[in-house]
Amino acid sequence: MIAVVDTCYFLRRGTISQNINKIIIPDSVKRELINDQSKEFYNLYKFMIEIRNPSSSYIDQIHKLNEKMHFNLSQADVEVSALTLELHEIFCNTWVDKTNINDLEDVTCLTLDNGIKQCLRYLNLYEDNQFISKKFKMRCFACFSTYEEKIDFCKKCGLNTISRVSVVVDENNKEKLLLKKNYKFQPKILYGAKGVEIKSSGQREYEQFIKMKGYKNKKKPLTEVLGDLND
Repeated sequence: MIAVVDTCYFLRRGTISQNINKIIIPDSVKRELINDQSKEFYNLYKFMIEIRNPSSSYIDQIHKLNEKMHFNLSQADVEVSALTLELHEIFCNTWVDKTNINDLEDVTCLTLDNGIKQCLRYLNLYEDNQFISKKFKMRCFACFSTYEEKIDFCKKCGLNTISRVSVVVDENNKEKLLLKKNYKFQPKILYGAKGVEIKSSGQREYEQFIKMKGYKNKKKPLTEVLGDLND
C-alpha cells in the first residue's frame, strides 16, 4: 500500500501501518518538518519515503475545488490532496491486464487535517465512518446572509463581516448551519498594496487586492495551527 502523508501526521507521530510499503510526500511537506521531533520521525521512515510533487493539472483541480467548497487548505494541503488524487488514478483507476497486474497498489492518505479529509471525502478518496463530512459557506456576521462563493464584503449590507461556517444536510435534505458557541467575530481589516485601508468591494484598491492576493494559501503554516485541527 502507498501512503501520502501530510505534515500534521509527522508532527503528531501518527501510526504507520505494516501494510504500507511506501510513503510519498511532496516537497512542501518536507519543508514544513522543521522541529527535531518531526525530523526524527521522518528519519525513522526515510528508507521508505519518496519525494514526489503532484502534476500541475491536479494542483489546479484541487485549488478550484478548495475555492468552491471553502476547505481552507494551505498550499501544502492542496499538494497532499492533489498527490493522493493523482496516485489513486495512476494505481487504482487503471485497466487491469497481465502486463500491469503486479504493479497495482492501493493508495491512502494519512492525515489529521480536517480540511484534507473533507476534500478527499468529497472526491470519494477518504473513508472513515467516525468522520462527519461537512460543507462550508460564507456567512455575514452582521445581517446573517450566506453565500456559496468566497467573498470579503457582504453583498447585502456591504460590511466586511464575512466568516466561514460549517453546514450539514439533514435527512430531509435541509441545510443546518453549525455555529460556534460563544463565537466572537474578529474584524479583518484589509489593506491595499500602498497601505490604504479597504472598506468596500467597490474600491479600486480592492480590485488590485484580489489580483495581487487571490484566495490561495489563506491558512497559517501547519506547524502553527496544531491546536486548530478540530475546528
